[in-house]
Amino acid sequence: MAIEIKNETSDCAELYLSGSIIDDDMGGIIDEWCDNSTGYQWPEKIRSQLEGLKGKALTIYINSDGGSVPAGVAMANMIERHDGRTTAIVDGWCCSIATQIFFAADVCRIPANAYLMIHKPIVWNTGGNADDLRRQADVLDTIQQGLEATYRRAAHEDVTDEDIRAMVNEETWLTGEQAAAFFHVDVLESARMAACVGSVKFMKDVPADVRLVVHKEDAAKEQQNEKKCCQKAAQVSKARAAIALALAKGATI
Repeated sequence: MAIEIKNETSDCAELYLSGSIIDDDMGGIIDEWCDNSTGYQWPEKIRSQLEGLKGKALTIYINSDGGSVPAGVAMANMIERHDGRTTAIVDGWCCSIATQIFFAADVCRIPANAYLMIHKPIVWNTGGNADDLRRQADVLDTIQQGLEATYRRAAHEDVTDEDIRAMVNEETWLTGEQAAAFFHVDVLESARMAACVGSVKFMKDVPADVRLVVHKEDAAKEQQNEKKCCQKAAQVSKARAAIALALAKGATI
């Protein structure tokens, strides 16, 4: 499960929100067909978790590379509507639509060595004729206006609309201290960063230390996958040997 509740008491709880944000349809498929949904989070999952936390103060730890805009906005609105004080803390990084969830909290905190990343909304697998593409571009512009509205509400008074738009247009990475220069965030003492692997390969200007963390996680996952493949191959070989032995003895299968 990508969304975990920890340290729950009668009046408070911690919510851990880690991984890529996907819509409910995709989440339902993962829930039904996968033994482990770690690495993904979706609106229905957080809604069901929040149902049991009404009235409690929440500390929400975020470590996400972003994902689906509608899903992220829905999750942000759920956090904003929560019946209880909310504090969001960036664990490693908070990118793209995940920043909308971050700024939905009453209090926003980020370690000095963690990251926020904001950028223009993107459409993958674009298709259609020229008119379709123009309409799609118009939709993206409208979505960007909504995202920028959230950033303006979270920004200091001296940060202009033009400043916000420029940061979004250029894909801007901010450390905790840099984020505090633009937004109402509390900067925490640096801790060991734990960035989640996701769509970093499709992002521009990713800080070198973030790429290093992701590279190490990629290598570890590749090693783990190789081990699983070897185990699977061994199981298949064992099964084939058992079948061959059974056939040799004249058994029917």
